[in-house]
Amino acid sequence: MNGQVWISEVMSNGVLGDKLGLRQKWFGEPWEAPYVQHRVPKKSEKVFAAILKHAAGQTMKREELPEASAVYSMSHFKRAKDVLFIGAFLAAKGKVAEVLSKFDFGVGGGLVPHTIYEADEKTPLPGPFYIVNFGPTKDCFLPDASTNIEKIGVSRQTGQSVWSLLNLKDGDIAVSSAALAGSDLWMCAGISQSRIFMSHRLVEALRSTLSDADFDDFELHRCRVLG
Repeated sequence: MNGQVWISEVMSNGVLGDKLGLRQKWFGEPWEAPYVQHRVPKKSEKVFAAILKHAAGQTMKREELPEASAVYSMSHFKRAKDVLFIGAFLAAKGKVAEVLSKFDFGVGGGLVPHTIYEADEKTPLPGPFYIVNFGPTKDCFLPDASTNIEKIGVSRQTGQSVWSLLNLKDGDIAVSSAALAGSDLWMCAGISQSRIFMSHRLVEALRSTLSDADFDDFELHRCRVLG
């Protein structure tokens, strides 16, 4: 792996999931009703816990992810980009999915095929569509050597400090050389917002494949690799 690492704020890019005209079917639950004025219905405790788990970059079981989706507003769904959100889960189609499929997510991670139906809940859209399932986290974030970060607490579960990353620029975030080994896409524990780390080769593949506007959706910043 090239000796460069990037951090992406794509999980905080709300535009990619705003009013896409999709409703979900969760395992063991009925279809959500069509949203009224795109107001998202209240989630069950099980679904909410799964969303938080995904946001933390943990590896998901298939039954924790949305079972399927249906379009209640095709005019809105046509606005969906090749990186998007499906029920608060990061997802991909088209060129983004083609690039991601060639890279290492780590054990248990990868692209999970996802069916999106027309409003009738029976006719599949052509797709293919995928939900991103993260592999193992890496212990590579170096808060003491990073800037534009703020300690906001301590995790009750792990006792680890939790950091908020603010207004990131190139070079603000420092990582250890452990970031250079293993998967091309991962998260690090101890970061409050959903920030994704990416290998340089994955970033270059996205850069060379996507338009400038679509590449900018990933909101990437170069990290400093120490050690």
